[in-house]
Amino acid sequence: MTVPKPPVQDPDPANRAASLRALIFRLTLGPALILALVLGGLLTQQQVSDRRQLLLSHGHASAEQLAELIELSDGEPLEKRLNWLHKSLLALMLEKDMVRSVHIYSATGDNLDPDTGLRELASAGPRPRTPVRAEHLAGQSEGFMLEKSGSIQVLHPLKTKPLSCWISIELHRPYFTIGAYQVALAGLLGLILCSLAALTWSIFLSERLGRYLAHMGKAVEDIGHGQLDQRVAPGENRELNVLAEQINRMASNFASYQEDATANLLQSMEDLRQSLDSMEEQNIELDLARKQALEASRVKSTFLANTSHEIRTPLNGIIGFTHLLLKTEVDELQQDYLQTILRSSENLLTTINDILDFSRIESGNLVLDHIPLNLGQLLEETLQILAPFAHESRVELVPLIDGQLPATLIGDPLRIKQVLTNLVGNAVRSSADGNIPVRASVQSGQDAEIMVRISVTDLGNRINEEGRKELRQVLESTAQSPGQQISSNGLGLAIARSLVERMRGSIGIDEAAGGGATFWVHIPLQLERNRSQPVRDQFPGSRLLIADPNRMTRMQVSQLLQQWQVETIELDDTSTFLPALQQMWNHDALPDAVIIDTAIAGEDFCGFVGTIQQLVDTYQCRVIIQGSPVELRRCYEQLRTRVLTFLAKPVTRDNLLRAMRRSLPHQASSRPTGTTHPALPWTSPPRVLAVDDHEANRHLVGELLRALGIDVTVAASGEQAISLCERESFDMIFMDIQMPGMNGIEATQKIRAAETDARVPIIALTAHAGAEEKARLLSAGLDDYLSKPVSEAQLSNMIKRWMKILVPSRGAQLQQDMPRLVDISESLELSNNDATLARDMLQMLVKGLIADEQELNRCRAAGNHRDLFELVHRLHGGCCYCGVPRLREATGALQEHLRPLQNRNDADLDEQKVEAVAQEIRALREWASEQDLDTLFGLAASV
Repeated sequence: MTVPKPPVQDPDPANRAASLRALIFRLTLGPALILALVLGGLLTQQQVSDRRQLLLSHGHASAEQLAELIELSDGEPLEKRLNWLHKSLLALMLEKDMVRSVHIYSATGDNLDPDTGLRELASAGPRPRTPVRAEHLAGQSEGFMLEKSGSIQVLHPLKTKPLSCWISIELHRPYFTIGAYQVALAGLLGLILCSLAALTWSIFLSERLGRYLAHMGKAVEDIGHGQLDQRVAPGENRELNVLAEQINRMASNFASYQEDATANLLQSMEDLRQSLDSMEEQNIELDLARKQALEASRVKSTFLANTSHEIRTPLNGIIGFTHLLLKTEVDELQQDYLQTILRSSENLLTTINDILDFSRIESGNLVLDHIPLNLGQLLEETLQILAPFAHESRVELVPLIDGQLPATLIGDPLRIKQVLTNLVGNAVRSSADGNIPVRASVQSGQDAEIMVRISVTDLGNRINEEGRKELRQVLESTAQSPGQQISSNGLGLAIARSLVERMRGSIGIDEAAGGGATFWVHIPLQLERNRSQPVRDQFPGSRLLIADPNRMTRMQVSQLLQQWQVETIELDDTSTFLPALQQMWNHDALPDAVIIDTAIAGEDFCGFVGTIQQLVDTYQCRVIIQGSPVELRRCYEQLRTRVLTFLAKPVTRDNLLRAMRRSLPHQASSRPTGTTHPALPWTSPPRVLAVDDHEANRHLVGELLRALGIDVTVAASGEQAISLCERESFDMIFMDIQMPGMNGIEATQKIRAAETDARVPIIALTAHAGAEEKARLLSAGLDDYLSKPVSEAQLSNMIKRWMKILVPSRGAQLQQDMPRLVDISESLELSNNDATLARDMLQMLVKGLIADEQELNRCRAAGNHRDLFELVHRLHGGCCYCGVPRLREATGALQEHLRPLQNRNDADLDEQKVEAVAQEIRALREWASEQDLDTLFGLAASV
């Protein structure tokens, strides 16, 4: 198909415009020529018409003469009359030189010509070129002219009665044509004379106007080139004078504008010079201020980091050993004291993190953790910390946790706890005399991520409309006004909003019934891939009586018991409690245990104590007392020997489960909630080296690891750790970073340099939680990190993750060094030390792993070696640009194996190589699901 060429455009549009001379010629010659043509045509037509009329008049006169002759010869003999008639016709033809022939016809009588239908009476001259026929004369009564086939004849009737004779005078054609040509020639000469006159006049006008316009154009061009004193001379007519005056006025205005612009430019240059001098002074001052601010920020960051490290180190021991002590046999009061210590320590840890978060938010370096967490337990711990504050306002905090919520998720527990603390704290300050339900449920879910909804509903009876409006504005406004004053409640809510948005979540407020409000957050959390199915306790066939006037707390406890297959009996009317129990006693239908809330006592605690004693002594009931810690301490001494356990509010799942185990020891049974996962594939306990200079932390990590069935060796310094690694082999090393003498990074580098066998995972234990610190550790050769204080769950998850990755492939790699699963340093080298590019390349590789694994399994099952080779070739090419040495090595080996088998689908495939690629893909996916790539590449500060 031929593509049409675009039209060529004239680069100079002025060349296409008509000249002034052509325009004048067009306006003068055109009308003159048109007028001459019209007049010549009219004159020629008039002359032809006059000649026709002349011929007709001549024919009429000739016809009258012949008629008179015929009348005069009426009495003469026929021959004589015909002779006279013939002579008259000859005389008529000779008299007029324009006559060719003359004929007289009769349309009546005998001897009519059959061709013409006429009888020729007399004639003079040759026969006519066109015969006259009867049909030419039919219907005619006056003379007329007949033009046909080059013949021109004038036909006129003779005055006879009836009208039967016609005279035909045939004219010479040239005579008539020459006359027409003479008229046309006269018209043409007149046309030529008129055209010459119009041309002369147009040339005169164009030359005169062109010279003046050229003079005017030259003046305008000079003005355009800056000669503003140039002026145009006046013209010879009014329009040109007006145009000249306008051009002269324009030149004058330009001259005035130029003078003003020159003055303004000089003034602006002077002002600019002064501004540049001032800006230079300000830049010097700003540079000094910037250096001072950077130095102050560095000092502040160093101070906060050191302070955090110094506080976290002993706090790690306090929290860790409190957890260990809670696992021992202690009574309820001691357990309450220990839990108070634990909550206070965790509250202190939250405060430390808040201080660091304020600093990070201010500098833009806030980084979120991605570690395992139990959201339900986290919510319950937060409510336990705030419960004393709520009890002062006679408010009950009620946790309502969805049973479908997974026990273990991946997220930032400290930031989520901070959000919960702010939301629940605001709700407590806005409420009095009632319940504050705190709900946690699953909003939606995907393959590896769920959306969790947490809502807090206050009563709203301790906050005015202005305070509520302020909180709503904090949540809905896009930015805070510089001069806007914000209260402590609004500040906490603003921090919560910032944290939720950093976690890719959302936060909002809805009106609740009764004048309160519901604050809700939606937070996406990842599912833990290495989690094992929790074992859920069951109490089938058990019956429990719950005596609690508070409907919401009674509903919470009843829901928890029903999850454990416990049948519940609820009583809300305290006056019918003893009669109902008496009726059960009479029908031998006593419950297995009774949960009594201290709220039924009111102000009569002595009567409450007597009621409990009666239940135990008379009805032999197993009694569980629940209430606030203050109320429990009021009756603890009187009832400690009669009551099985005391349950502090808000009631948590773990505390209620312990109470049930003590109350129903023979009916408890445990079963997994789903299909159990196989144990990790090690034949003997892993050998782990724990390195820490702080004795308490070293002892704590050792105890936590031994509780997990790990063979632990401890070292107090980097030198001792290197010495132990030279003598013994370990499956994993936990390395403290900040140690006197040789720090953890130097010790790690020496251990790496001395490795000859498989690579040993080294996990950093650090109290510094900054993004730069984490990126520095991973780039220095460490494989992962844990922030202090370290919990048993974090250690367990870390060991399971790395042992699951290492153990299956260790047997095949004993003869060679094991490359790292992900090498951050290699990623940076491949991207020319561009951290953003390295992160993007690794993200693109990880995002396609799910589809690649599915395609790998499909091609493997179908035996399609060509598609399998193309897939592995593409995957290997992507690995060459990322620091994933193990996957790159596996895909490279499989690619070379498949190269000769592309067109041989019936050939045997090395299943071990295919399985090695699939295994490395799964390992890399699991690793990526638990990591923050921005943190690994040190980009969190720029987010």
